[in-house]
Amino acid sequence: MRIEVNGTMYDVTYIGEKVYINYKEQVFRVNEEEDNITVDGKNLNVDFFDNSEPSLLILNNIAYVASKISTEDKLVKEIKVPISGKITNVFVAAGTEVKEGSILASVQAMKMENQIKSPRSGKIREIKVMKNQSVKAGEILVTFE
Repeated sequence: MRIEVNGTMYDVTYIGEKVYINYKEQVFRVNEEEDNITVDGKNLNVDFFDNSEPSLLILNNIAYVASKISTEDKLVKEIKVPISGKITNVFVAAGTEVKEGSILASVQAMKMENQIKSPRSGKIREIKVMKNQSVKAGEILVTFE
């Protein structure tokens, strides 16, 4: 599968308990009780909010927006807010043509500014949020035609 994290694409394959990122085997150890993982000997504290597309991943207090890319994602009709917070900017309007990776809006959550990028190219049908609006994870941000 292909995963986009903050605009960078990664090929991820898992076979049994082995994980390959960009065709290089990675050694993962997960400790669910302490919310951390070990990747190639490096310990990372993890929070993951997977209730929308894109998802929000926080590693060692740094936020990353992650999207699973597949042919189905190209047919995405709506983008949802990945984490509860406050909309700080909306960069598109209804009728705007956007390209894959274009910044649609930004949301402030846990004192961090998070950009929400488009997983596909297309025309924006409707904007469902506005600047300074409080939002909950999973709320619809924009819809596509």
